[in-house]
Amino acid sequence: MVLEDLHELIETLQARIDAHGPALQQSEALTRYALIDPLLRGLGWDTGDPSQVMPEYRSAAGSADYALLGMAGKPRIIIEAKKLGTQLDFKVRQQVTGYCQEEGIPYAVITDGRFWELYDVFKPVAMKDSIVTTLDLGDAPAKTTLKALALWRPNASMGTVTVGATPLVESSEAPPVPEQPVKKAAQPMGLDWQPLSDFKPQGGTKPAEVSFPDATVVVALSWANLIAEIVRWLKSGRYLSDSDLPIKFAKANSYFANTTNDKGNGQPFQSFRVVDGWHIHTNYNAAAHMNNARGVIQRAGLNPADFAVRLQ
Repeated sequence: MVLEDLHELIETLQARIDAHGPALQQSEALTRYALIDPLLRGLGWDTGDPSQVMPEYRSAAGSADYALLGMAGKPRIIIEAKKLGTQLDFKVRQQVTGYCQEEGIPYAVITDGRFWELYDVFKPVAMKDSIVTTLDLGDAPAKTTLKALALWRPNASMGTVTVGATPLVESSEAPPVPEQPVKKAAQPMGLDWQPLSDFKPQGGTKPAEVSFPDATVVVALSWANLIAEIVRWLKSGRYLSDSDLPIKFAKANSYFANTTNDKGNGQPFQSFRVVDGWHIHTNYNAAAHMNNARGVIQRAGLNPADFAVRLQ
């Protein structure tokens, strides 16, 4: 699968988490079916071919949720899967890395469908230092696409796990969302650009890009991504800092942003984006996202009229 296709798949999985988060949090089987299997297929692993992927792999050391097989059917990577929202703690890591050590399998993955951690099992360091890469499907799709390539089958099946370099994703439809905003020449505010100060999204509309006061333009293909990119820009420009969190707007029942996945009553957000360590609540409709966008911009001391959105 080319990078453009993988990028599009990750956007689809992000939307799936937003739409079906509560159901996915109740079922490991659904998490595997809806999130884990599609990403593995997108990385070249045919989950229907037992010569490539063996689910419920059993050996003398016990059983594993997935074994990704290399040459001659030898396992190269073991995956321990959990339902969405499960804490990927030391016990889970120890379970899968211990299995790999007994079986001589070089790499281990733990995932809840959204968060993925890849470990080099036999690296002679402490477990916390043996991590090859992590990825979060809530991050900017371009960043996640890059990190996911560590599990690209043509490399991983040969025993080579490589963290990708900067991706070059070209698409006639829409470019990837960069991890940090990419500056472009200042654009005149034409009819297709609408200031956030008085913008009211209509049903069924989706954003394409968001522009910032410094003439930066960033791709944002969903309202959840748009709000995440606004927060990213405010944070990177130091208009907001950790000391401003948690953020809660008037009449809101939960936090809009927090340093942890806690909406203020000890319960996790139903859907959220992680922006440089901040958890941003995204379980809103388009109109509510716009209200939150204006609210967080004003909280940062800026004018929503200096921000604009262009629709798809």
